[in-house]
Amino acid sequence: MILALVLLTASLAAAEKISPFAPIDAAWLAKGYHARERVRGEQNGLAATAAIYTPAAGGGDRLEIHVVAKGKAYLGFTHPSTVERLEFDPSPAGRFVDMFQDGSLALAYRGTRASLGASELNIVRWKRFKLERVAVFSEGRFLLLGDDAVVAARNLPLGRYLSMGCEDFGTISRTAFKTTLNAPRDGGFVDVSAEHPEYYASEIARKEKVMARLKGELEKHAGEYLGLAISTYYDHAALGRAREGWTRLREFFVIPALAPSSVKTCMTAMEADLRGKLKIPAGWP
Repeated sequence: MILALVLLTASLAAAEKISPFAPIDAAWLAKGYHARERVRGEQNGLAATAAIYTPAAGGGDRLEIHVVAKGKAYLGFTHPSTVERLEFDPSPAGRFVDMFQDGSLALAYRGTRASLGASELNIVRWKRFKLERVAVFSEGRFLLLGDDAVVAARNLPLGRYLSMGCEDFGTISRTAFKTTLNAPRDGGFVDVSAEHPEYYASEIARKEKVMARLKGELEKHAGEYLGLAISTYYDHAALGRAREGWTRLREFFVIPALAPSSVKTCMTAMEADLRGKLKIPAGWP
């Protein structure tokens, strides 16, 4: 009787040490996946664990977040993918943080599509047994501006592959980004771009230095130069100086006086096309 009691006690102690994720990991392993990363958070007596599972045969990762209660793991959020590589954000936000200061915790992770050279920053908010993705930011990254932690997101309003040209000249830009600054508020995010003019002023200065370097070989770097010029226009617009930004952007279309008339006609047509895409007021030169 005493021996049986000792064995039962040992069995119960061993059972307590078994992770509630052991059967979950085993099930994914049977499908050819292994847990590559795992992070854990706690709030109000509950624990949540986020894990990224990677297929051994290659392909997209899968993220799962479980809430653990009374030793049992309950699935609350998934991000399946066939093409994305998933990873927790390297900032503190990738480790369950009090981002919204409302009793919830937030987790940030990134999905990258190598074939497109593009990524998205995902924000998941957790409160008790509720897990929801509250924001997705294209090319998002966390910045500390003064005392404010914000997400800088870069979108491509004119398309991922902006093609401009005519018979005598053409170029494709993949860098015509518009940047917005977003701050966590009331369980979500709001655009706070107007609150940080210093950021856009520094971005304009940085981009103009790069553009000055590229201008010497404009024909070779036309796509990159055009993308930077359009991005600078968006930065000026964020500062309430869109007209100044358009004037700066038009420099892209300035060509030597001795250029053939066909080239001049081509560049004039491209400028008019871009004016339409950006909805530039007719009264602006």
